[in-house]
Amino acid sequence: MTENSSTTTTASSAQDSLDRWLTMWNGDADIALQVCADDYRIHFAVTEADGSTPADDIRTAEDFHRYLRWWHAEHPGVVFSRVADAVDGGHGRLLWDMEVAGTVVGGLDVFDFDADGRVRRVWSVGGRRSMRS
Repeated sequence: MTENSSTTTTASSAQDSLDRWLTMWNGDADIALQVCADDYRIHFAVTEADGSTPADDIRTAEDFHRYLRWWHAEHPGVVFSRVADAVDGGHGRLLWDMEVAGTVVGGLDVFDFDADGRVRRVWSVGGRRSMRS
């Protein structure tokens, strides 16, 4: 176990959440109810193509679950893959690529985990090229 300011996080539990993260984004929205804390928040640096920011209203794991189901329906055929990750106590990082219709883009997610290793906060930034570049 490693120390995270005021809580102790089990590194293996946090790694398990991180390991399941892309499976969740690849279509299994139910995973959100298992790996996200009750007070879960996500912060995206980009908006939807129409300029909207529906994820800004997410305040719970259940909200995120509903958002993912909507997102999967709006973005069919998208496949995420892991490039690299790391967990340091209550924090983690994930470099990922996303492919759709032959185009590959990449991004970075930064995580804060709760004492049970569930995701409490995530900040997500995407770019216009693969993280494998």
